Amino acid sequence: MTTRRVGICILAALTLLVSAAVSARAQQDNAAESECLKGTVAKVTDTSLFLKETVFPDETLGKRDSTVLIDKDTAYFDGTRKVNRAALQPGNRVLVFCKMIGKDRKAKLVRIIGGKKL
Repeated sequence: MTTRRVGICILAALTLLVSAAVSARAQQDNAAESECLKGTVAKVTDTSLFLKETVFPDETLGKRDSTVLIDKDTAYFDGTRKVNRAALQPGNRVLVFCKMIGKDRKAKLVRIIGGKKL
């Protein structure tokens, strides 16, 4: 009887351990997924892109201002045409494809989708 109980306890512990590992892997995969932000450029620096009235993919978040990190690997497009960072001007409507790096968002691609608002 006790051998059977020990076997069941070991089986239950292994099941919990495997399910925890699978859950942790799923969370890592979700964190690595990119997201697309839509907003208006407020300011551009060498390392950051400041957006106002940002729309997030998560519909529970309202519009708010946000900051996205940029670096030398970030690609910039105006429609389908590749441009440099200097083409980003305050007032441009943009789509920013980014990934979470810790608690910060890092831009992989910035696409200008509209000119300056009047």
